[in-house]
Amino acid sequence: MQNRQFGSGFLSRREMRTVENFSEAFIEGKKAITPREIAENIDQQLIRIDSKRKGSVKLVLFLIEYVLPLLSLHRPFSRMTPEARRKFIERNLVNTNLELRGWKRVKRLYKGWFYNLRGRTLRDLSRVKTLFLAGYYGDPRVYASVRFVTVAAREKFQSAADQLKPLGLSRLQIHQPADKELEADVCVIGSGAGGAVVAYNAAKNKKNVVLLEEGRYVTADEIVHHEGEMTAKTYRDGGLQSTVDLDMSILQGKCLGGTTVINNLICLRLNDPDLNEPEKPDIFERWQKLGARIDAQKLAASYERVEKMIHVERTPKQLTSKNADVLLDGWKRLVSNGEGDKTYKSGLFKKNFKDCLGCGYCNFGCPYERKMSMLETYIPAAIAHKARVITECHAEKIVLQGKNAAGVQCRLKNGRKLLVRAKKVVVSCGALASSVLLMNSGIRRNVGQRFSFNAACLMLAKFREPINGFDGVQMPGYIDTGEAMLEAWFAPPLAFAGIVPGWFKTHFERMQAYHHFACAGVLIGTEPNGRVKRTAVFRNLFGPVGYEMTRGDLEKLKRGMALMAQVYFAYGAEAVYPSSFVDLEMSASDFKSARAIENFIDDNIRRPDDMILNSSHPQGGNAMSDNPAIGVVDSRFKVHGFDNLYVCDASVFPTTIRINPQLTIMAMADYASHLSII
Repeated sequence: MQNRQFGSGFLSRREMRTVENFSEAFIEGKKAITPREIAENIDQQLIRIDSKRKGSVKLVLFLIEYVLPLLSLHRPFSRMTPEARRKFIERNLVNTNLELRGWKRVKRLYKGWFYNLRGRTLRDLSRVKTLFLAGYYGDPRVYASVRFVTVAAREKFQSAADQLKPLGLSRLQIHQPADKELEADVCVIGSGAGGAVVAYNAAKNKKNVVLLEEGRYVTADEIVHHEGEMTAKTYRDGGLQSTVDLDMSILQGKCLGGTTVINNLICLRLNDPDLNEPEKPDIFERWQKLGARIDAQKLAASYERVEKMIHVERTPKQLTSKNADVLLDGWKRLVSNGEGDKTYKSGLFKKNFKDCLGCGYCNFGCPYERKMSMLETYIPAAIAHKARVITECHAEKIVLQGKNAAGVQCRLKNGRKLLVRAKKVVVSCGALASSVLLMNSGIRRNVGQRFSFNAACLMLAKFREPINGFDGVQMPGYIDTGEAMLEAWFAPPLAFAGIVPGWFKTHFERMQAYHHFACAGVLIGTEPNGRVKRTAVFRNLFGPVGYEMTRGDLEKLKRGMALMAQVYFAYGAEAVYPSSFVDLEMSASDFKSARAIENFIDDNIRRPDDMILNSSHPQGGNAMSDNPAIGVVDSRFKVHGFDNLYVCDASVFPTTIRINPQLTIMAMADYASHLSII
């Protein structure tokens, strides 16, 4: 911890006092570090994060310190006694769903809309607990108390410590523009799964390519096993990005290589034989009805080229932890008992890695260079073919001249302006940012609409024996029901603490049993009913997407959650916990039937914000359709009304594809490259 005056960082002295007092009340147990150290950790993390959204943290602290106490006729939060602070947190941030549980007299006194608004506002505000958990469980001094074993200290590396070294790949040559203008045949904006593939194919085809990336180039020696530091370095908004109503966090990468640097490497094709696909017609036919015509055979050829380039292989069993066994063996037991549908597909994921060590930090970058992300594959290959890569370069707008995109107006980190003139411009900023860039450039028709997600809610199960889910790849295996994917997932303490339900001593004691938990995500593809917000101030303050989960999607998610609970109990779980707002516990003794589990979930999860939702897979916003009344781009990825402007990323999907989209984004980019862009 650096020595500095208390309150001399991002947070003021008063805000630091609020954080310290909240931490003292909220984290209830024998702490490994002091509340003041927790406050300093939080302040340090906020200093690291480069995002306009972190200003909302100050607003939340102001509400906790002054506004909520004033409304309930109490003194400011920091001036309360410790006992009063705990009661205040419990009353205002824990028990905020009163509209669901009666209080008829209060309902008569307040108009319904005001009461419901208060309840939802306080519930959203209560999600601030994640910030305090990060300040505590993100500190290495806490690891021993939750029995988390650091990578270097794990038994399997004791006799082979030399494995824990980077492969020694050459450092990438980043272009430093000296002039105010650059000329290019193809300017690609975004270096993730879509942009990197397009840039490589164009450069290989002898085109003069400029690849722009808003994030920084994070080298292998900068990647460390520290969740907070890596989240700030590699995630958009430092991981603070969410939907406007705050019901769902949206996790995306912001670094050279994009989200491929911090994802779980899952590689699935559309209509993959590993998947259960009961829906008819298949996705290509459904897209065709919307005016998006994809040649399945040509796309298959693109899949093959991409899979070879990024080294796709099945996850070896030796890289998995017992968390995978719980999911897959639990499913086998359920099927053998006649309680599971034996037609569902299950197994270990195919992934893009090479000589993986199974350290369990996939979501925070690979310091060993074993992840075959864009950073290790397509980007260096593009540079080898003389593509110029410019990092920390924010594309402000596309310069339009009639039906032509003449170039891209950019701003470098030092504030200097840069104009990249290009014969073709390819927008590959990812779902969200691509829509925002088009809108900022004056292109608005249909832009930002038909936005969808792969939405996930995590399920936890506690076992008598240690599971040590942290000791292996983060996401090893799955069960696919056709409408939901049940995916084994685990994380180091900081990320894990954020999804554990409960407050105060309950949460603290569960984290003490961290090594006894298994965890899996229940993931569904949502309806395309979201919309990217058009006002920048609103996007920055509250989140970039307006979205509310439909009743049908909620029911799909709940069915997947019920099945996941059955799998856990089949394996012998003592208790199962949805990652929910209200603390919901299902014990093995009380939930012996599928019907009991389903009824419990139905009774307690009535709306989306009853759960802690997240998505790493936003899709749509610039839907593909040859019908300009529906789409932003046509089936050749060209923006309607323009001759040389293209979009090539997940934002062109007309509907969600339900599975991890990275391989499909890469294949679509390869397909588009050979179809029209180069």
